[in-house]
Amino acid sequence: MAVKIKFASRVGVGKGACRKMRAKGSVPAVFYGPEYRESLLGEIDARELARVANAPNWETNIIDLELSDGKVEMALLRDVHRHAVTQNILHVDLYQLMKDHKVKVSIPVRVVNKDTAAGVKMGGVMEQPLREIDILVLPREIPSEIVLDTAKMALGGEIFVRDLEMPPSAELITPEDSVVVMVTRPRSMQETAPEEETEESAEVEVVGRGKRREEEE
Repeated sequence: MAVKIKFASRVGVGKGACRKMRAKGSVPAVFYGPEYRESLLGEIDARELARVANAPNWETNIIDLELSDGKVEMALLRDVHRHAVTQNILHVDLYQLMKDHKVKVSIPVRVVNKDTAAGVKMGGVMEQPLREIDILVLPREIPSEIVLDTAKMALGGEIFVRDLEMPPSAELITPEDSVVVMVTRPRSMQETAPEEETEESAEVEVVGRGKRREEEE
């Protein structure tokens, strides 16, 4: 469900004006999109904004943005600028969503059942090279995240982008042959087999030499 936030127009620009906004509990904001080529400058109540910007997967949370003229636009947070030390929100950019226009979004991939995966139980190590997938999708079908169940992954198994469940309107931007998750053999397991073969070979070779010496004697 979309969160409703009020976007109040502002005239003041520059560092001084932004400091005054923050002092009174507002965050400077910019709203832009297909129908807003001329970006709108505004301010948003910091507490209202925090409900979205501090939430998990904020990049995919749809906002109902109420403009100063009363019009409500669908929007996504595109950029959240924070203070390096306090992590307070200093500035945000919001992008307009249109019902029948696909938008590019980065969808987080959350892996579940890592510790109980078949390959991990056998001593393998689960690695996740990709933690988000870029797609083009209609606003109404934007998923907050992609949940990937890895319980049945075997040792040496891989899951590719093409294997993920996507919304019907989704178009992949991330290459479909990119590996999302894999269960690899740790180095200790990879080295065990060759070492055993080497010891066996050495034993045969020593026994063989012993036999040759006996024959020579």
